Amino acid sequence: MIVQRARLKSCYFALLAALRMERRLLRRIGEQGLLTVLNFHRVSPHPDPFWPALHPEVFDDLVGFLTRHFEVTRFSDETPSVRKHPRVILSFDDGYYDFVEYAMPILKRHGVPANQNIIPACVESGQPPWTVRLYDILKVLPRNLINEIRFDGFAHRLQGEGPEHTLRYGLALSRFLKARTREARAPLWERILQVAAKANADIPPTRMMRLADVRSAAVEHELGAHAFSHDSMAFESREFFLEDLAKCRAFFERHLQRPMTIYAFPNGSYRPEQIALLQQHGVRHILLVDEGFAKPGDRVYPRLTMYGESRHHARFQALGYRVKRTPCALPS
Repeated sequence: MIVQRARLKSCYFALLAALRMERRLLRRIGEQGLLTVLNFHRVSPHPDPFWPALHPEVFDDLVGFLTRHFEVTRFSDETPSVRKHPRVILSFDDGYYDFVEYAMPILKRHGVPANQNIIPACVESGQPPWTVRLYDILKVLPRNLINEIRFDGFAHRLQGEGPEHTLRYGLALSRFLKARTREARAPLWERILQVAAKANADIPPTRMMRLADVRSAAVEHELGAHAFSHDSMAFESREFFLEDLAKCRAFFERHLQRPMTIYAFPNGSYRPEQIALLQQHGVRHILLVDEGFAKPGDRVYPRLTMYGESRHHARFQALGYRVKRTPCALPS
């Protein structure tokens, strides 16, 4: 079923391209003077049922497409454009090692920069954020153990063995845990670890960038923080947020010898007053998700989440084909 759906989707976007819908979206972006900020996570050839990555071949095609039709730029680049193309920023979250392994060589070949928003706690420990560690665990556990994960208010069960069932269950459990403070999530997470221990199996963690990798990336790419430990800030207190922010700033000053000027909210979760707090503490570029476009000169940026099972799918995703108001919407 999933393979068939992917093929149909690939044919659909290829048809849209044949009908020159790409040109229509590009024209609207240019006419409205929009700044496109694309939100990436992983670029990898290895399939993952919970967190599908962009295949390097798809990413390579997309970067080539963007360099032909946009000016690929940085948040810090405020000089007037020498090209009459709209601007686009490639913004990565979390700091996975596959950014070093797969994305950076492609970016270098095309001669374009990106923004990488790291999670300092993950850089220090080498462990992925809890959201990804959850998926690492679920990929290994048998169905009977997964269904031992029971919480008040969480009624979902893994109903079958296929990837559709696994994906649906994993997303439901992740959303349930994300909608809690770190303190409230801690005992639930401990229960998941207890269930995982019953498998008596090796559960390798998703590889993250370490400090040497981050320093190497900083030579060509912009760095930002994705919170210190990747908590959902809309549910946390003002004091928690300010303490987390202070840890991020200290990490950048101590280990990277630079101020932290870019901050991306984890899990798309924030409150408006937290944006004001970031601005008060000297953060110049504040990244949301919110699935929309920005304007040149903005300091708070909506981003478009990037995924794509084919090159045409990724291109249309980057052009905001699903955005309802601007530049225009195509059927999804």
